[in-house]
Amino acid sequence: MPPNILLLHTDQQRFDTIAALGASHMVTPNLDRLVREGTTFTRAYSANPVCMPARHDLITGVAARHHGYYHNQGTPIRDYHLATLPRMLTAAGYQTAAVGKMHFLPEREHHGFSHMFLMEELPSCRENDAYLQYLDEQGYGHVRCQHGVRPLFYHTPQRSRVPEEHHGSAWVAHKTIELIETERDRPFFIFASWVGPHPPYYVPERYLDMYRDKPIPSPCSVPEGGDRQTPVSPENPAVDSLRLRRMREAYCAAVTLIDTHIGRILAALEETGQLGNTLILFTTDHGEMLGDRGIYQKHVPYEGSAHIPVIVRGPGFAPGARWHSPVVTWDVSATVLAAADVDVPATHPLVGCSLGSADVRDPDRIIVFHHGHGRSRYLAAVSRTHKFVHWYNGGEEELFDLVNDQWEQANLLEGNATEAAEVADTLRAACIAFEEEQGVAANVVDGRLVNQPYQPVGAHFASLYPPWSYRQYPPWMTGYSAADLEAIEDEMRDCLHEETTYLCHAPEWRRDATAAWARLGGDPAVFERIFKHADLIADQASDI
Repeated sequence: MPPNILLLHTDQQRFDTIAALGASHMVTPNLDRLVREGTTFTRAYSANPVCMPARHDLITGVAARHHGYYHNQGTPIRDYHLATLPRMLTAAGYQTAAVGKMHFLPEREHHGFSHMFLMEELPSCRENDAYLQYLDEQGYGHVRCQHGVRPLFYHTPQRSRVPEEHHGSAWVAHKTIELIETERDRPFFIFASWVGPHPPYYVPERYLDMYRDKPIPSPCSVPEGGDRQTPVSPENPAVDSLRLRRMREAYCAAVTLIDTHIGRILAALEETGQLGNTLILFTTDHGEMLGDRGIYQKHVPYEGSAHIPVIVRGPGFAPGARWHSPVVTWDVSATVLAAADVDVPATHPLVGCSLGSADVRDPDRIIVFHHGHGRSRYLAAVSRTHKFVHWYNGGEEELFDLVNDQWEQANLLEGNATEAAEVADTLRAACIAFEEEQGVAANVVDGRLVNQPYQPVGAHFASLYPPWSYRQYPPWMTGYSAADLEAIEDEMRDCLHEETTYLCHAPEWRRDATAAWARLGGDPAVFERIFKHADLIADQASDI
């Protein structure tokens, strides 16, 4: 019988968050186990480092030219007839199941999954979300922000309002184990997908305590001279601030929480005798800058955002092996299809190669990833030793030596070194070929990339306080009754108990936040009081 396939997928997890891979500050015994028992691809990159594009790259194995997601957007997939991994695996005889966050539109678009047990960040209604229904059954239906408060407090560390056994990170394991223990006469493909460590950093207190005031790495510096493509917001915390330390601690805690429940899943595979015949893939959609280069969020081409973990354990993958040739999200898709021995339609333009193939392990391999459309678009090419970035906003280019300058502090193209120019030419050629074959073909004319005049980037582009961080109210509460608004207010007030709570001071941000609250029926005076309280906390924290 073909192997079972278990895809363990986190959201926004950086590459440097696994103890066995050099992150000694992390507590990740179960991911460490996968590293020992599987093959790690140490230079793996998101095909498009932002949620919806990366997930559609993974689920289809093709690029945005075909599925339509160059960035996060509020529209469905471009072509509903496009082949997907679950559709092809279901047709091949697999029992296919989606557990957790999928980020599809409409949210219950199944893309070929036989079974869906969803846990979305912002579900449209309780009926669409299995986790919301579970919370209600367990007596926690009163919790409105089920994955932490997103409006106003998007990056504020938060203590879970439910016991760990009912936390979303535990629930993904509950449902996955239930499926593993189900009697069946065919192999399974389970896509188990967590919301964390994506903010808000909403975790049980014992995990926060694991990292509190423990040694953790500081963010890398802002490159000398700054960066015109990713300007640093004046609202972002200082590198040595307590606020940033608590945020990074909470991020680590969210990873360890998921690691705990991955351990439960591995135990279930062992107890049911299925571990030996299950291909386990661990990865994520993208990373999180978390203060590196002075910025936050994802979507940029730098290591914190784009470099991701990829580990494969099971038939055909040597225990403890590490491969350093670059790989990309599309290779994970190709690996799943190869393991299931699926005949991919000839018309389906797969981008990647199986991680078990010789092509992927070629030391001279170059991969390309990309993001955005129009002026905001960039292309990035990665070899075993270097990364090249081309920004269409002004045609600016960067080349980094990833061996000697892991945190991309020195752009080699700012000098006149012939060797650097030759490396850049090779990687730029890979970008041009990708753009013609898989990207925006109109951006290449006569073998050259066509740029747009430089336009200054807004200060909130890569900050802790983008506009959407104040208006992401739970949409599943249609109508927003007085009781709903009161419950949300109470949960926002809970966040004020944190010693490093801070809310953006920019007048336009606060004005727009208050207006968004008022549109729901909320009293603007509530926000005025919350802002006043948060400012008092911030003033006190600045003295620590």
